[in-house]
Amino acid sequence: MKEFVIFCCLLFAGLNAQAFKIYGDAVKIGDGAGRTFVDIDGNGKLISLGVALSNKALQGLPPHMPMSNFTLSLPSLVNVPPYNHIVVNWNPHGHEPDPIYGIPHFDVHFYFISREIQEAITCAGADHAVCMAALDPKEIPPFYAPTPDGVPTMGWHWIDPRSPEFHGKTFTATYIYGAYNGNISFVEPMVTRDFLLSKKPFQKNVPVPEVVANKGYYPQTYSIEHDASKKAYFITLKNFVKKN
Repeated sequence: MKEFVIFCCLLFAGLNAQAFKIYGDAVKIGDGAGRTFVDIDGNGKLISLGVALSNKALQGLPPHMPMSNFTLSLPSLVNVPPYNHIVVNWNPHGHEPDPIYGIPHFDVHFYFISREIQEAITCAGADHAVCMAALDPKEIPPFYAPTPDGVPTMGWHWIDPRSPEFHGKTFTATYIYGAYNGNISFVEPMVTRDFLLSKKPFQKNVPVPEVVANKGYYPQTYSIEHDASKKAYFITLKNFVKKN
């Protein structure tokens, strides 16, 4: 069975080997909307996966805590393992550690686990041991280090100490791995609202674990860009390697 089930190909007659973009359902964010997208070539090969935020999605956002959560479904006509769903978190005052990440920003969680499991995570009580279960050393991405504790509805975050924000630079964008129950369970680009509004194109390579429990496509690059013609910001995973 092919990795990508694309019934909509019949609707794209004449595209042949050209790449095309499939969007998920729009969800209201701020005064605009956000939706997932998948770029696939004519042979069904995954090119990129990400979230598109309309220009107005950055306006009218809640100015104060608590954090706002927006759950986005992947396009229904494609199967892109290990990805299950995406949650965009808006942090109007940032989050801890405040000296580094205390800036208004978006966390974009690409979850491998189901929404039901994700939303049931407490990282407290009996779930604390599950949340903080040790990873196989080969599943830890090169250079990444664990944070002190887990976060409810998310899991255990792992950061790259080489990132500029840990070396005296102001946080603009960074890339997090997350774990739950002893396995990598999400990847997470984080980007400030101000950096999005600057419309500066950004792209960075990221390390990939040697071994993974959740098989599928892992990005070696992520990018952030604004498309003036589409009036949207695109937070994108790309340059995938398949991990079996």
